Amino acid sequence: MTLRARLTLLTFGILLLSLLASAGVAGTVLWRLELSSITRQVTAQTDALLAVAQSTSAALPASAEDLLEVNGITAVARVYGGGRLRWAGGAAGPDILDAAVLAGTDGQGVSRVGGYLVSSTRAGNSAVQVGRNLLPLERSMRLYALVTALTLLLLSALGGALVAREVRRTLRPLEALAARVQTLDAPGPLPALTLGGEVGALARALDASLSALRAERARETLFLASASHELRTPVTALLADLEHTLARPRPPQEMYAALERTQRTASRLRLLTGNLMTLTRAQRLGTQHLEPALSSWPPTDLLTLAGETVDLLQPLALRQGLDLWLDGQATPLRGDSALLGSVLENLIGNALKFTPRGGEVQVRVVPQNGGARLTVQDSGPGCPGGALTEAFVRGEAAAAAAAVEGFGLGLAVVRQVVEIHGGTLTLNNPPGGGARVQVSLPGG
Repeated sequence: MTLRARLTLLTFGILLLSLLASAGVAGTVLWRLELSSITRQVTAQTDALLAVAQSTSAALPASAEDLLEVNGITAVARVYGGGRLRWAGGAAGPDILDAAVLAGTDGQGVSRVGGYLVSSTRAGNSAVQVGRNLLPLERSMRLYALVTALTLLLLSALGGALVAREVRRTLRPLEALAARVQTLDAPGPLPALTLGGEVGALARALDASLSALRAERARETLFLASASHELRTPVTALLADLEHTLARPRPPQEMYAALERTQRTASRLRLLTGNLMTLTRAQRLGTQHLEPALSSWPPTDLLTLAGETVDLLQPLALRQGLDLWLDGQATPLRGDSALLGSVLENLIGNALKFTPRGGEVQVRVVPQNGGARLTVQDSGPGCPGGALTEAFVRGEAAAAAAAVEGFGLGLAVVRQVVEIHGGTLTLNNPPGGGARVQVSLPGG
């Protein structure tokens, strides 16, 4: 059974039971009020007839009949003397209304005898009974119950129909929303976003969730594209070199040279896989809110991290005949030291990689507006044109990556880490030549 049907039936049932209960209470109160009124009337008529009977020993006067009529309704009355019927008047009725009273010694009482409400009283040898037929009242109450039940049933059905209409109108946006959610890739926003109430809140929550899901899917697609692009070339080169080397017997010198090339390719693959892991971690952290992430990171010093990276890469610089030096001041901030270390390794490593022998790479760290500014500048040929575009920074420009192999993924890692730290990344080719990369990070 659908939600709409359940709500309609539930509303119909509750409304019908509530109205029937209210009508039942009203009917009971009405019955008791009428019965109480009749009781007072027959009791007063009994007392009046007893007074008339005691005032005369002869037959009761004709005026006694007038005492039995109230509001056009005539009661039945009997007057007994010495245990025998002395007078009968009023409406047609039984000769003896309540024989138990005549046989007893009770002074006065009201009882139900058959379909009559009988008031009895005695004084000395005289006994008086006045009865009212309750059948007309009972028929009226039964008619009231029937008419009330039919009316309430009709009202409940009408109320259920109105509720069904309102539920249908209310659930129509929810049904449209459910149909739209089944096609996540369909263009356009979700329906019911501007509505108020629970449906609008649900639509906005789903829209936020779907946006996060699309962003996660885009990050996964970007990661797979970056991984396939960056790993394809070195793996292909490694396999080609191995196949060429193993195609025929070679002297030890050629085998040693092939092993050196294999070692270099394996080292590059290790660097690439490390960058991919760093990019994955940075993207995962990037899905969190920035402020809580920054406040939860421990304090670190960017100059210290830069010094450790320069010490690590100094042997490579010496082997390539490059001058690598560091300058700056202590710059405390809050951040992930491992991720910031990957930023330094990628930027300095790229500068060393593309700077010709005899050149220099300058690393500078200075405080800036409570945060830090990192500058890596080399004396090489400068950044390729594609590297200065937004697409290439995110590792998506295959043509630019083909021009300078391996440049894209490193910058993708740098860009992602800088973004989750709330910083900015700037690449340019200064007028004096070379390439300059600047990273600005906020303070802790």
